Amino acid sequence: MATSNHLSDILTLNLAHYQQQHKLTQQQSLVCQHIQACRTQALGEQQWRCGACHYEQRIFCSCRDRHCPRCQGQQTQAWIEKQQTEVLNCRYFHLVFTLPHELNILAHYKAKELYSALFEAVWQTLSQFGMTRKHLQGQLGGTVVLHTWGQTLTQHIHLHCLIPGGVLTSQGEWHGVTSDYLFPVKALANVYRAKMMQALRHRELVIEQADAAHSG
Repeated sequence: MATSNHLSDILTLNLAHYQQQHKLTQQQSLVCQHIQACRTQALGEQQWRCGACHYEQRIFCSCRDRHCPRCQGQQTQAWIEKQQTEVLNCRYFHLVFTLPHELNILAHYKAKELYSALFEAVWQTLSQFGMTRKHLQGQLGGTVVLHTWGQTLTQHIHLHCLIPGGVLTSQGEWHGVTSDYLFPVKALANVYRAKMMQALRHRELVIEQADAAHSG
C-alpha cells in the first residue's frame, strides 16, 4: 500500500498520539482541523460539468487556511513572484533574529502580543542602525518574515530579514553599503536585546530571567 505524503494524512495518523504528550493552542488545533478536512467531504463539494461533452467531475472544497500546503500553494507562489518584482539592483543581506526558548510559552497564551513585540524590536533596531551608522544615515527597507518552527519542526521563534544593502537619505539619495557586512553582529545583538525587553515590558509580557538573543 502506497504511503501518502500529504500533511493531512500525516496529521490523521499521528496527531492524536502527539497530543497525548504535547498541548496545542486553540489556533493550532483549528489549523490542524482545517488541514485534515481540506478537499474532503467534510467541507462539501462542487460538481463541474462540461457543456460541450457533458463530462462531469466532482471536486471537494478547499479549506483555504493560509497554513495549508495543499490549497494555498498558488497564493504562496504569487507572493514570491510579487516580491521578485520589487527587488532592487543592489546587494542584499540576510539577518535572523531569534527568541530564546524560555519565551516560547508566551506564544501559547499571548502570541499576537509576542509577535508584535518581536517585529517592533527588530525593526526599531535595524532602523536605528540605518540612521546612525556613519556610512549610511538613512531609512532602511526590507522584507521580514516570521518563522515559528525550526528545520527539525520544533518550536523556534525567529524573524528572517532580507535587507537591501543601502538606505534612502532625507534628500532622496541612495547610500550603499561598501563593506562585506551590513552591521556589526555584537552591537546589533545588544541593541536588539534591549529593544526586545522594552517591548515585552510595555506589553506586560516580561520574564526577567529570559533574555532576547540574536543570531545571524
